[in-house]
Amino acid sequence: MRIVVGGILQESNTFSTKPSTIEDFYRYFYLVGNELNKPNLAENEWSGFKKAAEEQGVTLLPTLYTQAVSSGPVRREALDTLKQTLLTMLDQAEDYDGVLFAMHGAWVTEDSESADNEIITAIRNKVGRTIPIVITLDSHANITKAMLDNVDAIVGYQTFPHIDYASTAYRAATLLFDAIQTNKKLHTVLKKAPMIVQAEKHTTYLEPMVSLWDEAKAGEARADSVMTSLFAVQPWLDVKEMGFSVVVVGEDLHKAEAEAQRLIELVWSRRKEFEIDLYSPSQVLAKLAEEQLPGPVVASDSADSPGAGSSGDSNAVLRELLSSGADQNYRCLLSMVDAVSARSAHEAGVGSRLKLRVGHTLSTTTGSPLEIEGDVVYSGNTKFRFGGGMVANLEANMGMCAVIQIGKISLLLMENPTFTGDPAMYRSVGLEPSDADFVLVKSAAQFRAEYEKLTDRIYILDTPGASTANLKSLTFVNIPRPMYPFDETADIVLK
Repeated sequence: MRIVVGGILQESNTFSTKPSTIEDFYRYFYLVGNELNKPNLAENEWSGFKKAAEEQGVTLLPTLYTQAVSSGPVRREALDTLKQTLLTMLDQAEDYDGVLFAMHGAWVTEDSESADNEIITAIRNKVGRTIPIVITLDSHANITKAMLDNVDAIVGYQTFPHIDYASTAYRAATLLFDAIQTNKKLHTVLKKAPMIVQAEKHTTYLEPMVSLWDEAKAGEARADSVMTSLFAVQPWLDVKEMGFSVVVVGEDLHKAEAEAQRLIELVWSRRKEFEIDLYSPSQVLAKLAEEQLPGPVVASDSADSPGAGSSGDSNAVLRELLSSGADQNYRCLLSMVDAVSARSAHEAGVGSRLKLRVGHTLSTTTGSPLEIEGDVVYSGNTKFRFGGGMVANLEANMGMCAVIQIGKISLLLMENPTFTGDPAMYRSVGLEPSDADFVLVKSAAQFRAEYEKLTDRIYILDTPGASTANLKSLTFVNIPRPMYPFDETADIVLK
C-alpha cells in the first residue's frame, strides 16, 4: 500500500490586523518531500502517520508539511505558493492508494473564508474521486460542507490543551489503511450548533467538555460511530459557516446520522456551561495580596495570544501593573512582541539603563506605546523547545530578545511572535516562572498543560485584543444569526 502524506496548518483570527506571509511558514516549520524523513523531528501529525505506516508496512509518499504560528488572515500569495508546491509534489507521486493530510481547519485568507477548503478541493481535483482521502483537524476547526464533499473521513484532536497531535494522526492513518484493505465505505456526517463559546472552557479534562467527550466515546463503544470528533471551533472567526460541530465517521449511515444528532443536541443543551469568570490585572494582584501563598499566580492575557492569531504586542497588562505599583511589590514575568525595542535593547547591551516606548507596534488600533525605563539584563537571538503542552520537541524562534528589568517586573521583549504557553520560553532567557509571584501567559488554555504543574492559581484576564474571552466585545458581521451567546436562541431546534 502506498499513501500520499502531507500537511499545511495555520489558524487564523479574522479580528487580528497582523497578516501571515509565506515567510511565517518558512520560519516556523517547513519541510518538503524526503526532508520529512530527517531524524528528531517534532512529535506532530507526521510522527503519527509514520508510526502507523511502519507498523503496517505501508509506504508513505511525503509531499509538503508546513505550519505557521497563528495570525490574522493569510496573504493570498502565501496560500497560492503553498498550494502550488503541494500540487507539484502530488504530480511526482505515483501509484498511490490513498491520501493522509494534516490541516488545522480554521485558516482564512484575505479573500477566502476557508483556505482549508481550497487545499482540500485542490487535492481532490488532483487525485480524482476514487482515491480515498482522510484528513486530521485541530479541535478548533470550523467544519464546512466543502470539507465533507471532498474527503472520506475527518479525524480531530481529542485533547485541549493539545497533546495528541501524533495519536490523532495515528488513528486517522489506521482508519484509512483499514478502509483500503477491506474496501470499506466510510460515511462522514456533520451536525452543527449555532454557538460560539469561550476557548478557555474547551479544556477536555474539565466540564463541560470532559463529559461531552465521554458521551462521544460511549457512542464509539456501542458501534454507533467508528470515530467521533467534537469541534468546539476557535471563536475569533467571523465567517458564514461558523459553529460548533460534531463529526461522526461510521460504517452505517443511519447510525452515524443518529449519533451525530444525539451529540449535537447534547452540546447545545449545555451551551451556558461554557461561560467563564474574567478578572482585571488589579483584581489578580488583590488575590495575591489576600492569599499570600507561595508560588506564582498565572494570569492569562488570552486576548493577545499569538496562538490565537493576536499580535502578542499588547501592553495593557504591563500598563495596569505599573499603575498598581506591582513593580515595587511583586516579582512579575511578562512578555511582549516588539521587534524595534528588542533590537534597541540589544544594541544598548546588557547592563544598560534605557527608556523605551513598548507595545502596540502591530495592533495600532487597540492601544498605544507605553514609555518605560529599566535595565537590560539579557539580550540575544533566542530559541526554545516546547515541552508536552505544545508540539513536543518543536523549536520556537523568538528572534532577537531582550529582558528589561523594571523594578521587580521582568519584561521579555521578542522580535518574532510565538506560542507563549510553555515555561521554557521564560527559562530560555534566564527567568524562572516558579520563582515569580505573577506570571503572564498569552494563551487561552494551551498553557495549562505545563503551567498547571507549577500552580493551580490561574486567572483569565478581561483585556482588549483580537482573541479576547469577552466575545460580546467583538463585532461579528458575517456569522449566521441567531448565534449563541449574541442572540436569543431558546427556541432553536437543531436539524
